[in-house]
Amino acid sequence: MVIIAFNHQWIIRWHWVLVNVLVIVILLSLAYWQWQRAAQKQQSLATLAHWQTQRALGLNELVEITALSESSLINNDGVSMVFNARWLKPYVWLLDNQTVKGRAGYDVLIPVQQIHFENSVGDVIALVNLGWIAAPPQRSELPVALIPAELSVQGVYRANPEGLLLGKNMEDAGQWPMRMQKIDTPLLRAYLPGPLLKGVIYQQQHSPFLVHYHPVVLPPERHRAYALQWFLLAVAALLMGLACARAPAITNEAENKDYARSAK
Repeated sequence: MVIIAFNHQWIIRWHWVLVNVLVIVILLSLAYWQWQRAAQKQQSLATLAHWQTQRALGLNELVEITALSESSLINNDGVSMVFNARWLKPYVWLLDNQTVKGRAGYDVLIPVQQIHFENSVGDVIALVNLGWIAAPPQRSELPVALIPAELSVQGVYRANPEGLLLGKNMEDAGQWPMRMQKIDTPLLRAYLPGPLLKGVIYQQQHSPFLVHYHPVVLPPERHRAYALQWFLLAVAALLMGLACARAPAITNEAENKDYARSAK
């Protein structure tokens, strides 16, 4: 099919048009997704900056102001946490697929309860990420995590920790520690003797393991750059499609008719 537009002839082959449109739509979708990620990261940085100006909370204080409501916990995402805690033995989870400086390893996660001044222990349980530990050479082996019975939690609370699930989440061999792929609060609650707070507290200092958590890995500017890259690729795909569809110049009416016949 041949059409004339903008003083030029264009050869329309519908299968190529559909392919070109599909590619452009995918590229524009990727650009929009990256732009949204930039906005989310910007909001996350602003929230964290706000909480840095506020005083740190204890575990029981966080529970009191949220009443364990998941929507309220999200509103307190990024709050600073400081409290003395007791580790609930023997529960230890090793979060898989954590790489630091090119070395494979795990993040060590433990359930804790806050210790009151009168040395009693609260009911609510929180999950604390103590940091990174290197993985043994053999996949069948798990590292030995030496965890103190009591510790000072000084970290940042995140209501919705991100994670990647590759296959089965929990590797339950009937002994501790257990390896898992992604933090799943309902799944972990089944192992514990009390209510588990949704989210994770990331220890920032005074940890027996390597602290490597960064609230924002890629800054908003990087996501905007990726969005621009995908958008420019979409423009390039459009221009390539137009260039391939443009017919060569026709010198006379007879050639025009012959060319139209050959293009059908």
